[in-house]
Amino acid sequence: MLIIQLLIVLFALHALTRTFLRFRHGTIGLTEWIIWSGFWLAVGICVLEPGITQSFARILGVGRGADAVFYLGLVGLSYAYFRLYVRSRHQDQQITLLVRRLALREADEKTGSHAGEK
Repeated sequence: MLIIQLLIVLFALHALTRTFLRFRHGTIGLTEWIIWSGFWLAVGICVLEPGITQSFARILGVGRGADAVFYLGLVGLSYAYFRLYVRSRHQDQQITLLVRRLALREADEKTGSHAGEK
């Protein structure tokens, strides 16, 4: 086993245990736990058995297994970035709406208290 394989397998095992701990503490749900656990198991298996990626590459019509993994990783990361960007924009809009509502409520309260004093 090459040093890089050992390091990646150890990292995948670490990530797998962290995923389990997050599930146990309720930070992530069952579906997320299954998806992430499957991902980290797949990483470990692909590192230990690189021929699997070559077979997968042939199915996709790509020359090498490493290229298939790279392309899928790039697409996956791009999609994840898009999802995070959309979520961030939505949160910004929600915060803006909340601040406007609070500002209007505060302005109404001040106006109401001044009107009652006159």
